[in-house]
Amino acid sequence: MHSPSLNTKPPSITSLSSPRILQICEALTWIAIALCAGWLAFYIVAGYTLIAVSVGMMGVAMIVSLMMLKAGMVHAGLIFPQVTSFLFICNFALCFDIPDADTPRILHIYLLVIALVGYVNYQRQRSWLQIGIIVACLAGFAIFASSNFTLAAETPLTGTIRGPFALVNAGILATLFSGIFVVIQSDAANNGSFVRELLLGVSRGEFELFYQPQVDREGRTIGAEALLRWNHPKRGYVSPAEFIPLAERSGIMPKIGSWVLKEGCQTLAAWNDDTARQHLTLSINITADQFLLTDFVQLVEGTVKTYGVDPKRLKLELTESVFVADVEGLVAKMTALQDIGIGVALDDFGTGYSSLSYLRRLPLTQLKIDRSFVRGVSENETDASLAKTIVQMGHDLSLDVLAEGVETEAQYRFMLDCGCSALQGYYFGRPMTLADFELRLPTTI
Repeated sequence: MHSPSLNTKPPSITSLSSPRILQICEALTWIAIALCAGWLAFYIVAGYTLIAVSVGMMGVAMIVSLMMLKAGMVHAGLIFPQVTSFLFICNFALCFDIPDADTPRILHIYLLVIALVGYVNYQRQRSWLQIGIIVACLAGFAIFASSNFTLAAETPLTGTIRGPFALVNAGILATLFSGIFVVIQSDAANNGSFVRELLLGVSRGEFELFYQPQVDREGRTIGAEALLRWNHPKRGYVSPAEFIPLAERSGIMPKIGSWVLKEGCQTLAAWNDDTARQHLTLSINITADQFLLTDFVQLVEGTVKTYGVDPKRLKLELTESVFVADVEGLVAKMTALQDIGIGVALDDFGTGYSSLSYLRRLPLTQLKIDRSFVRGVSENETDASLAKTIVQMGHDLSLDVLAEGVETEAQYRFMLDCGCSALQGYYFGRPMTLADFELRLPTTI
């Protein structure tokens, strides 16, 4: 048995944009806190107690958001202030920012600022919740801009305050819009440069495959998962979480995926000549846009034949993101791959939106339990029960079940008791170079 301490330490990985995004988010949050403090003091002096309380609560929400960002919870630290700001603005516009003949309602324009911030966050990490917030903000702006609707419990600002209030907010809005557009333009320019670097990285041979061992129930290495790494000449190893989503959005992931497939098949071909390695399988991750290519099956079959690889030793791993496509098309492609002899595994099971109806129809060969379900099995009864249920579900569907993210002896023993036929995780080995992976294996006699 191999413990993590005996394995090669993975290279340090740098992030291209996360620190910069975090700095921008923190700066905007500090600005919001400063604005809340200024308006709080103003309304207290002006004698608007209810408004002061509302602004004070908004300031507290911004402080909580800043704490989230400091803790590295960037997504939650952006979503939370968007929701609270939306509620605050709607309440303020309905109860206090009442338009009159001399001064129009103005605070609702901040909803456009929130929508822009939401757009920036959506580009960083896509989610349906973020889309919902953006739509709500745009709808709210349209409603407030096209009507003078208010609540019965309105407490309008006096005319002497509304004029300066509108003027100050107009200046703040202009500044915020300008700043956010500069950020968006800067990100677009950086992304464009990043995409060019990605394409050059493929042609310059900067990409590498690292191999994480997969073991059987006795802990013997039966194969590996090939994991893509980008060794940038200036930045060092770049986090896959940074470059893979951008590669997918820019449409170049199929090109990179094709390289991964060829490199993986070359490795399998080299193992053919060694009796200690010729039984090993290799799992390769396939993105949705790559799998949905019309000639994907032909590409895989041609690559396997070119390198003389036994198709049964190659496994393709798909995530539940492929389910957005036509199910009949998915079944046809998976069946064609199965006819060739190539198995298809469902990766990160439990983290997406698949249902039993999908699983029953898809000709899968393996179910990979996501590490989030394995992490707490030895400490949390709920996690343990979920893991057991998932394994049983896989067995009921006649699928092999592999547990990912196994890091401790207790997790290993528990997943064995559940009936997993294969396991993967730091307990057996971290992702490592091909040379280091091959050193783990018995030598040819």
